[in-house]
Amino acid sequence: MSGPKVFLDTGIFIAAMNRHDRYHDRARALFAGTPHPRWHTSVLVWSEAYNWFLAQHGDDAARAFGSMVASLEGLVMFTADEDHHARVCRMSDRLRHENLTYVDASTLVLIDEHDINTVWSTDHRLGLTGAEVLPLSQRGDATVTLR
Repeated sequence: MSGPKVFLDTGIFIAAMNRHDRYHDRARALFAGTPHPRWHTSVLVWSEAYNWFLAQHGDDAARAFGSMVASLEGLVMFTADEDHHARVCRMSDRLRHENLTYVDASTLVLIDEHDINTVWSTDHRLGLTGAEVLPLSQRGDATVTLR
């Protein structure tokens, strides 16, 4: 794949698969677009999304999510180790006033380390370090940058 790098966050998976989500149509359009970007996510995001689908809609929905992710050609799945944990803790400390989840702080670390400039998410705080977050909210909010 030769398109731009894109990080996929939990919210974009939920929006794409939940037709009642306010971002559903825009999320589906992002996934349907061509050419496809070079998709990236993490095991932490995967776990968070899988658990959300399991808790909200049951085993079939969680497995459907797993199948959707498995169908993303060329997806890069970042892992988390002790060194990554230390970097996440530093990011959490740096942005403590933002009340980020561990997974969100991990995502910010990964997009910085891997020069990923676009995040597909419904959480616009993932633009705190300078990435563009899509889809834009219905109000057209701009990404806030703290770099």
